[in-house]
Amino acid sequence: MKVKGTVEVARIIEGYGFKGTYKRDVKGETYTTWVTVWTQDKVTEGEMLEVTGDLSVKLESFTGRDNQPKQTAAIHINDAVLKREEAPF
Repeated sequence: MKVKGTVEVARIIEGYGFKGTYKRDVKGETYTTWVTVWTQDKVTEGEMLEVTGDLSVKLESFTGRDNQPKQTAAIHINDAVLKREEAPF
């Protein structure tokens, strides 16, 4: 399934892509969702990008700060096409 959205670059994964966030409002509350974008394009942290690509979700396991096993649904965007926001001048 193709998706399109605006993502802020939070952390670069050298040679593979980046982790980013997007914010959405639900009933007056703002939620931040993390996504991993797989691309060879060069980006910088804090940059806002319009991302279009194939959506996939994977169940990932990790050990939390409380040393307990946890699971999360990790969102990935594959074959991403990036569009930078236009400069204001």
